[in-house]
Amino acid sequence: MRGLPPRVPYATVAAWKTVLYARLAHAPELLAQAAHALLGGPPTEAQLPEVLDLAALGWVDHEGWTLVERCVADGALPPGAARWAHEARSGLWVVERWDGEDVALRNLATDAPSVVHAPGMEAELPPRAVLRAWLLPVGERLVLSGTPDTWGPMGVIARMDLLAQWRATPEPALLERLAALRAAFRRQREERDAFVAHFGADLVTFPDPATMERAFAELVNAVLNHARFPSLGGRTRAEAWRAAKGEDPKVIQVRLGGDLGGPGRHGIIYDAVEGVHVLPHLADVLDHLAGRGDHAETVRAYLADPGVTTLPFRRAAAADPGATARLAALIDVPDAPLETLLAPYKNLDGPVAPSVLPDFDD
Repeated sequence: MRGLPPRVPYATVAAWKTVLYARLAHAPELLAQAAHALLGGPPTEAQLPEVLDLAALGWVDHEGWTLVERCVADGALPPGAARWAHEARSGLWVVERWDGEDVALRNLATDAPSVVHAPGMEAELPPRAVLRAWLLPVGERLVLSGTPDTWGPMGVIARMDLLAQWRATPEPALLERLAALRAAFRRQREERDAFVAHFGADLVTFPDPATMERAFAELVNAVLNHARFPSLGGRTRAEAWRAAKGEDPKVIQVRLGGDLGGPGRHGIIYDAVEGVHVLPHLADVLDHLAGRGDHAETVRAYLADPGVTTLPFRRAAAADPGATARLAALIDVPDAPLETLLAPYKNLDGPVAPSVLPDFDD
């Protein structure tokens, strides 16, 4: 925070970032991942502040959480800091005008406007200057994350040249991807909460396809028309759609086909990390691994299917430790940890993106 006035809300920003940077000191792998994605390798001393901000404010870990959200969850930061995970903005900004202690900025890449509270920085940020910075919400205001990199003042052509140079780096695509990933994981968590509220659990099986189709249609209706989402200001998806589009949404009609439309006790898992999985014959697989029936061919089909992750096997093992021995017997190898048994069949690195329910037809 060197160079910024030591007053609220900057005092709040400095205090929260101190917590985040202290946590990063004990998370070298996370910092290394962010540096590699942004720079292709370790940062120089001059590049370290931008890597720290990316790792602290924008990076998404393998379970879909940012460091800010982790710190809020374990009480290291107050609940208000959680807004940084989804409302922080990073990019190139041009200074348009000052109004008292507030400066109007425009994103060079998107033309999106922002008003930032930046007392005492008129000299550093004159009109037509360009800055590269994170903007953070604190209370009702946006403020700068730290002392920004600045250029200018610059004319239109010079700004466009700078934007082109920036777009040629990995940073803009990385920021866009991370923003989309944070939003998708947030939706997945809210949607899973609605799933559990509707069914009473995050794993449900059905006695026949017709029952499952009805239940799935009722679930989609509940998620879109009844569940209220914090990310939408407490509105339902349908209410948000009407407010944005001025018309009723067109809801996807659920029709199960393929293996899910044929006979069998199919099921759905809405996992906290992997998202929603709609799986044929899930009840048979779980029963076999729990020793409640003989469905060896179905389990073998699950092992051979690249579209089936390790999730159903992990759920079976969590419910019954004897599941690994039964799986080992089925594939005719000595009993071993589940990861060892699945390694010849499955990608153990897990999913690379969230998985959510069908939504309105955009």
